Amino acid sequence: MNINKISLSCSVFRPVPDENSYRHWLETIRLAGYEYVELSRRHVSCFPAVLPVLRDSGLKVWSVHGILDGGSCSPDETIRNNSVEKACLWAEKTAEFAPCPLVEHYLDRYNDPVRGACFRRSIEQLYDRVSRLGFILCIETAPYKPLDNPHYPDSAEIAAFVRSFGKDDLQMTVDLNHSNLHEDLPDVIRNTRGLVKNIHVSDNHGEKEEHLPPGEGIIDFRSAFQALRANGYTGPCNLEFHFPGCQIPSEEDLRQVRMQMEKLLWNR
Repeated sequence: MNINKISLSCSVFRPVPDENSYRHWLETIRLAGYEYVELSRRHVSCFPAVLPVLRDSGLKVWSVHGILDGGSCSPDETIRNNSVEKACLWAEKTAEFAPCPLVEHYLDRYNDPVRGACFRRSIEQLYDRVSRLGFILCIETAPYKPLDNPHYPDSAEIAAFVRSFGKDDLQMTVDLNHSNLHEDLPDVIRNTRGLVKNIHVSDNHGEKEEHLPPGEGIIDFRSAFQALRANGYTGPCNLEFHFPGCQIPSEEDLRQVRMQMEKLLWNR
């Protein structure tokens, strides 16, 4: 595995699928030249029904997006435990694809040490369960949302949080679309050195999280990939983008994005 390989998040297909549409989507991904996928948290409700389709698709699962939610920061133990339990059940449903990254958002976005301690306890509980399933739990860098979140946890804070556990199978996902909004990407990648086991790649215009197809915004992917290589990242280029207006992409749409990323990755 190396960064020149390309993985595609199934979140590119945003509606909740049935068995037939999921089969069609996976075949579209395969025919567009992708070998790996990241399983989307958007498809949790339908997953048992479509799991056989995924097994038969010929695609490899690179990573699984987790579903831990804001309840994981709640001082109410019932709410917090329910959030962790739902996340663990999703991990159990997808455990056949471990060992691979299981991506969870960093949700301590409050100026409140009590909520911060609750989130840490949630991650401790989640890690205890998912590590036994074989997953590498990867905490994702956060988007800058000053109107929604009282506190912005930058890459240094999240990296320090992850390092404090001292676990080889508790690492990080760097989301380029999140992290360029308030930090320089080479700095983010240096801050997370030795921890990056997964990346999310999409574009924006530098003002808000947009998840655009790469090349439709302002992110300098060449320098980001150069920094990732220099700091030891060896996983694939894992695309997590959406087409505007919930557009269902065609095989040609996905092929064009793949070819664009290959030019960037291989300096063509």
